[in-house]
Amino acid sequence: MEKRQLPNGPNASQRIYLIGRLRKAVKWASLFSQLCATKADSRTSLEAEAYESYMKGSLLFEQDQNWDVALKHFKSARAVYEELGKYGDLDNQVLCRERVEELEPSIRYCLHKIGQSNLQASELLNIGDMEGPALDLFKAKLEAAMAEARSQQAASMTEFHWLGHRFPISNAKTRVAILKAQELEKDIHGPLAENISADKRLVIFDKIFSAYHDARGFIRADLATAGSAESVKDDLNGLDKAVSAVLGERTIERNLLLVKVAKSKLAKRNDDKNEKVTKPEELVRLYDLLLQVDICVLFVNWH
Repeated sequence: MEKRQLPNGPNASQRIYLIGRLRKAVKWASLFSQLCATKADSRTSLEAEAYESYMKGSLLFEQDQNWDVALKHFKSARAVYEELGKYGDLDNQVLCRERVEELEPSIRYCLHKIGQSNLQASELLNIGDMEGPALDLFKAKLEAAMAEARSQQAASMTEFHWLGHRFPISNAKTRVAILKAQELEKDIHGPLAENISADKRLVIFDKIFSAYHDARGFIRADLATAGSAESVKDDLNGLDKAVSAVLGERTIERNLLLVKVAKSKLAKRNDDKNEKVTKPEELVRLYDLLLQVDICVLFVNWH
């Protein structure tokens, strides 16, 4: 912020001047966001919304008031930059990560200041997960932007790699579905995966399964229309086998997570009377499922 660049801190007149400039910046950021919502693509519109949120949060920050509202604006901007940073070219990803890093000090300071307000800590933790029409609209816009990014990336995705084999992908819908699954896999295999709760990881697994099932649906539809083109059918069968194997691997990972959760509940069933406990037979059932999937994956890999 410009105020922080002054060597000895602004006096009263300078502060009034700077806050006035921030108000104008918020006004223009809002107008720009409205324009992008009607004229630009989904990604640009989201970037404009993130910038508007950042400016609104910055104004409240400098006014030293409404810290809970400022926090919501900063976290909204951060959520957009975190998601947009997963897509596009390397320069864009670096830029989005820089934006996230720039927002962190402001978010931490807001959290510190909110310690003096009447907002409960439990509410703070849920600010990023609020429900309601506004959040639904935000998620819809974000998904639209991600879909556009996946479509652009899909244009350059020509093959699916599995166990050293390469399988051509000619159907754009199949490419997009596989890309979606691979993007979600980054969330459960990336460096921040351990910070994600078991429940949220299970939700991500469900989305991965859905994406790979969509891909297999498109592959089998192509097989049905392949006719007598044996080379095309061989490629499609190979691709279906590869996607099926990866789906099996993710199923094993999901089942291992379920076993881990069940074992933790079994271990503390006598400690917490309100906790839903795991029965031993439920754990046996999970191990049976795990063994069945292991056998299926081995069968696919050997045939």
